[in-house]
Amino acid sequence: MKIVILSGGSGNDALVKGLNKLFAGRGIENLDVNVIVNAYDNGKSTGVCRALTNTLGVSDIRKNHSRMYESLYGDKVNPQLVEFYNKRYNFEKGKELKQVSELLKKWGMTEYQKYVNNFFANPDTKNYEFKDFSVSNIVYAQMFKEIGYEKTNKHFCDKMGINDFVVLNSFDNLFIKAQTESGYVIQDEGETVFWNNPNDKIIKTVYDVKTRFGLNQRAIDLVQQADLLIISTGTFWSSIQPTIEYLDFYKHINTSNAKKVWVINNEEDGDSFGVSSLEFVDFMAETGLDLKQFTILVNADARDSMKLTNKKYNFVEKSMGNNKGKHDGDKYARALLEIYYGLENKDAYDKILFDFDDTIWARSKTDSNLALSSENMQLINDNLADKAVIVSGNSYNSIKDKLAGIYGDKLEGLKVDIWADANSSLYRQDKLVDFMDKFVLDSRAKTCVDQLANDYGFTVEEVGYKTVNYKIKPLSSLERKLLVDLIKTKYKKHFKADITGKTTVDILSTNNSKKGVFEHCNFGKLKTLFIGDELKDGNDSSIAKLCNKMIEVKNVAETNTILKLLIGD
Repeated sequence: MKIVILSGGSGNDALVKGLNKLFAGRGIENLDVNVIVNAYDNGKSTGVCRALTNTLGVSDIRKNHSRMYESLYGDKVNPQLVEFYNKRYNFEKGKELKQVSELLKKWGMTEYQKYVNNFFANPDTKNYEFKDFSVSNIVYAQMFKEIGYEKTNKHFCDKMGINDFVVLNSFDNLFIKAQTESGYVIQDEGETVFWNNPNDKIIKTVYDVKTRFGLNQRAIDLVQQADLLIISTGTFWSSIQPTIEYLDFYKHINTSNAKKVWVINNEEDGDSFGVSSLEFVDFMAETGLDLKQFTILVNADARDSMKLTNKKYNFVEKSMGNNKGKHDGDKYARALLEIYYGLENKDAYDKILFDFDDTIWARSKTDSNLALSSENMQLINDNLADKAVIVSGNSYNSIKDKLAGIYGDKLEGLKVDIWADANSSLYRQDKLVDFMDKFVLDSRAKTCVDQLANDYGFTVEEVGYKTVNYKIKPLSSLERKLLVDLIKTKYKKHFKADITGKTTVDILSTNNSKKGVFEHCNFGKLKTLFIGDELKDGNDSSIAKLCNKMIEVKNVAETNTILKLLIGD
């Protein structure tokens, strides 16, 4: 899944941690996550670095790097690297270079000494106090100046073993101001974030720049290609609104086909003290962003003024925790993915129908896939057995062989119903309890298959209580195509041939499809959800289209995430 987050330096902190934990428990590397930020911060040490290097602000980029690193690696992080990123120091006047150099030596990071030397070689450094200062800000800013933003970003992502995921909306060296209701213009972004004036609220961003580079094409491409686009929490007038408004970036968001969610803050920030959620919505709409394309997510645990809604837009309220303004990461990630998958009312389904191969159980037998496949089956069996039905074109024996490692040779403890043997047979606790005669193949299919086996030496496997499927294998890609074309030409009135697996062609009755299971079981009288990996043109399409909702997954890891959403805590 391609996720794009628009935020500041800390607005996506809880979200990244929640996604990392939720998405199969295997780390956020299973997702394609990118964060788009502006670099207009001009406060504290970042403001000093901008003044001395004539570059964009480093803080939001640095914060995103360090938080992703800590989220991914947990207690395995390098403590020296964490200290380099997060600890702040008061350096003595005239001794700054010496003291910063000692820290680099202590951390084993003397590779950055040349950048620190060049930074303090600027004679204007004597005009500044280096108090409450991050060493990483100094290194980043000087590297920005000497090798550019993108090379600097990539260098530190490589160093930490994380993806190069932080993308600037623009490389224009922009300074922003803010205008209030009274017409007063706050001259510096660093002052904007501490405005704290509900009697004269900020209403507009003012840009002090001559456009040089324009919008970053990479940011535009990410928005256009996203599956899920999130405007995350953050400081509105410095982090969120300028990114969306500058040079009409909102137009590219409006034309994206992504699922779009805007998450409202839990508490009022200094730049917007006294501003309610509905006032934020009005401000955002004024930028040109089409909010009717968005789900606006408010937190049931937020300050009352931050969860006001109206009927003009699609508001969804979820309980996501509120610890000093921070969301609970797990609840936050769950809420967003429930919206993405359309599972806001996940308890409403009477039956949840699952494909088996590459949905619950991976065909590829890597250790991680086997672990996920086993976990998927146990999550279904332990939590959804009263609702779940597996509908598979596989032979029952092939499914049983895979599940025997969990439930034993007799599948003791397996409570989930399984339709198998080319959709024809219902098995419950290793017993055949129902069968559809209408899928049985006639003698012409056997004659054809016997002839093929005799002429070409193909292996043929009969499937079903009564024969409903002949599996012909192993075949090359060309052989499979030629065989299917032959069946369509010569026998299409009597039976059909489907390409399945990696080397197999299935011979089936012309009316055989998963749709037959749906109709046979009268699932149309129930509210149903289908989860599978071939919903558009594959084996799952006939049944998926009959269900009230269908979710197409790319792999067993995505199924694992959806199961966790369905099951809840």
